Parts: sequence; C-alpha cells; structure tokens
Amino acid sequence: MKSIINSNYLLVSFLTLLFVVNLIQGYSTDLLADEAYYWTYSNELSWGYFDHPPMVAIWISISKLFFSSSELSVRFFSSITLSITFYIVWLLIKHPKKNEFQWLFVLIAFSTSLFNVYGFITVPDTPLLFFAAIFFWGYQKYLNEKSLVSYLVIAITMAGMLYSKYQGILIIFFVLLSNLKVLKDGKIWLTALLALVLFAPHLLWQFENDFPSFKYHLFERKENTVYRFRDTYMHLINMIAIIGFTFPIVYKALFKNLKNKDLFQRALNFTVAGFVIFFFISTFKGHAQAQWIVPISIPLIIIPFNYLIENPKQIRLFKILAFISIIAGTFLRFAMVNDGLLPKQFDMHGNKKWVERIEKKIGDKTPLFLNSYQNTSTYWFYSGKRPYQINTWNSRKNQYDLYSYNQNFSLNNPILINIGAQESPKDSILKKNNIEIYFKDISGEYTKPDKLQFDLINPIYIEQNSTNSVNIKPPYVPLNLSKIFQPFVGLKSKEDKSYYDATLQEDRISFSLPKFTPECSPIEIQIIGTTNIQVPPIRLSTIDKIQQSNE
Repeated sequence: MKSIINSNYLLVSFLTLLFVVNLIQGYSTDLLADEAYYWTYSNELSWGYFDHPPMVAIWISISKLFFSSSELSVRFFSSITLSITFYIVWLLIKHPKKNEFQWLFVLIAFSTSLFNVYGFITVPDTPLLFFAAIFFWGYQKYLNEKSLVSYLVIAITMAGMLYSKYQGILIIFFVLLSNLKVLKDGKIWLTALLALVLFAPHLLWQFENDFPSFKYHLFERKENTVYRFRDTYMHLINMIAIIGFTFPIVYKALFKNLKNKDLFQRALNFTVAGFVIFFFISTFKGHAQAQWIVPISIPLIIIPFNYLIENPKQIRLFKILAFISIIAGTFLRFAMVNDGLLPKQFDMHGNKKWVERIEKKIGDKTPLFLNSYQNTSTYWFYSGKRPYQINTWNSRKNQYDLYSYNQNFSLNNPILINIGAQESPKDSILKKNNIEIYFKDISGEYTKPDKLQFDLINPIYIEQNSTNSVNIKPPYVPLNLSKIFQPFVGLKSKEDKSYYDATLQEDRISFSLPKFTPECSPIEIQIIGTTNIQVPPIRLSTIDKIQQSNE
C-alpha cells in the first residue's frame, strides 16, 4: 500500500481511474432534466441560447461524436475534461515538496464534493471549471514571465469562461482586483481586446435576438419581494456543501492564506472571497444556488494543499474528514444509480421511466408541453421524438421560445401535457416523489400565434370597474387566424397576475375590469392570446408600465 501511495504514477493512476469511474457513472445514471435541456441546444448549434452561452452545447456535441445515443452522448467529454482539469490544478501548485504529497492532492481533490459531480454530468459549470483552471495557469505564467503564450492563454480562456457561463466575468474581475497593476501593462489591454473579439459572435447573437439572456438574468428572473433569511443561511450551507466534511480545515487554510502577499495566492484569495461576498449580497434579493460558487473549488484545493504540507499536525484530522467525505460521496454515487436506495428520489431518478409511461398513454397523438422546458427536453431525449412546447404569459421564457421549429406551428387534436390538477385533466402519470404529470386532449386545431406581435402605444391609462381601450400598433392577422384568435389582456400587480377577455378593434384593444383592492391594483400590462380556448394564452407583446389610473 505504501508503495502505491509513494508512487510517482499515483496522480496519473488516480486521474485515469476517475475517468473510468465517471464513465461508468455517466452511463448508468439517468440524465438530469437540465442536461436534457442542454442536449437540445446541441441539436441546434448556435452562438447563443436563451439561458446560457453555447459552450455546454459544444461539450455535448463532442460527446455525440463518440456516442450517438445514451447518456454518454451527453456526458462522455465531461468525464475526460474533469480529469484534465484536476491535472491542471496540480500544475498550479508550486510547493517544492509537492511531488512527495501526490497522495494528499488526490485526497483533497477526491473529497471536494461538488467538483467531482462535473465528471459525470454536463452542465455549463463543467466547461467553466475547465477554462477557469487554464485561466489560472495562464495568469500564473504571466506573473512569472509575461510571455506571448501567457497573453494568448489568458485571452482564449477569458473568452472560454464567458462562452461557458456568465459567472466567468466574476473570475476575471476578482483576479484583476487582486492585482490592479496589470492595468499598466499595455499588452493586457490587447489581451482583453482579443478576448472581446473572440466573444463578439455571442454578443452579436444577443443583439440579433434582442438580448434575451441579458434581459432574463438581469431583469426577468423571479426575485423575492421580501427578504428571506433562509436564502442567506442556505448560501452559508452551500459554502460547506461544495467542499464536504473537510470544510473546517479548508476554510482555516483560506483564513491563514489571506496574509499571503504572493500575487498568485492573492488572486486565489480574492476569487474565493469575491464569490462568497457577491452571492451573499445576492441572497437579499433571492436564492443563490450552490453551483454558482463552485469556481472557488479550484483555489480551495490549492490553498489547503500548501497549508497541510506546512502544518503536518493537521493532516491526521484532514484524513479522517476526507475519508468521511469520500464514503458519503461514494454512497451518493450509488444512490444516484440505484433508484429506491433512498426514500426520496433525486432529480435524475425515474426520468426514462416516466417518459415510457407517458408514451404508452398518449399513443400516436402529438404532445404539446406547457411551461416546462425540463419535461419537454427529457421527453425529447428519451423518446427520440421532438415535441412542441408553449410558455404561457405568466411563466418564464426559455430556449423553446427561440427554436425555429417551435414557432408558428399548427397541430390537430394535440394532447396538452403538464397542466395543473385543477384544469380538468383527462389522465396523469406518476413522475417521481409522488409528483404527477397531468394531461388532457385538445379538440380541434391549435396554431401558435407567434406572428401576432402587438405594440402597445404609451402612455397607458386604465380605469377600474369600467371598460377600457388601449391604443396599439396592430399586427397583420393572417386569414387562417382571424376567426379563431382570442385576445386577452394580462395585468400584473405587486401581489398577483390575472388576465381578462379582450376585443381587438383595428388600432385598439378593449377590455372590462373589476374594482381592485389596493394591493392588487395593476402596474403592468401585456397583450396575450390563444387560437384555441382549451389552450392557455401566450405573450404577444412586451410588458408595459401602466400610468397612474384615472379614476
């Protein structure tokens, strides 16, 4: 055993074994619904997508070169890149005794809980961690020699991080903040310009599509109207969860490292502190997900490694905590593969089975999914059939609002899937954890009225308990829709959303409103509509502010 631990090939053996384990895990575990959603990205490659930049689609497309189907068509490349990412992190360590402590690096890396997940799932964080590790390597090289290679690596990896996930800008910002003197280097400005040029196709895509990602992440994401303490303490718990049981020593090492004047160590410290503080502040507006801070895992492997070599008395306790983390992580890996091992199912459990069940129920009918990009994508992946989806006016937008095939379609007698239990469903199937998916038949034709896009003319005034008319710039209504199109007006207050029957009259739309309570007085308005009254209306205009009511 000692010969294995002290072997010069220990790290390579570990990374190879990790690749094999992740390959088996990736093959044996159902896709997460979000992974299925990103898989749909790879079916229509583009410079951008509604929720994220395109790198995750590239990752999956590379996997599809090796596997045409199965979960490995999504995850294969991630199994490779996690091992490579760990190796790059190893290269970032410059401690003179590091080769004597390969076993310690293996222990730290394998016990860092959330990091390891990205070897058998493919989400935007997977390429983000890969490019972040290379970015740190390029920055370290820049600090040492300022060579052409260092500048090029920094430029390419800055673009790579931004193409992976928008959080990449935070890594760049916090590293810059740790060493503002780099701004005096003219070549760094050229490096930033090169990164911007590389990222320009995505910015052009945003412009051509009216900046859907930026609008969603900056303005349209649901935020809390009141502060919830739970969001803040969950952020603190997430800081522990992404590390595992070794967190006391890991964060102690970080605290000790804050005094380190080395510029590279300073960059690591600023990255961790920056992410923690930034998302701590964000919890005052809403929930901060654990994966949003996962880039701090890279510094929190390097910093404890150096600390433990210099403080060998801490190693024994670290070993105990690391083995607890590894045992817990291994058990969770088995639980992910074996549905039923735990009383509650995970997100990846049962996805293939519920698609099979719903396939038997709907037969030859065309499915029309409602308000769930996750269910739509999971169905598409496991059935092999491309479904249609609509997002009602009071739900969040997603990539299905942009897919060309999912616009202006017509369906005869479709089956509407994912409706509420209160909407007179015909039938249902069990999804997981006693959650059911309800569906019902739609009689007649449904045409998605995407071409009907209205412009409301400001200023907009409404009166309660009265009939209102709002001026519009009317769209051309195709003849096949003119007799079946039913418009509505959607109103949003601080507390509620509701919609009302409306009548379209050339350049205006009319509707009647009841008397509102003060807290339900509408502040925003939107035109919505449907071509089949059995199908909920979709948004057909932008959201506009309502001026102070004339009463």
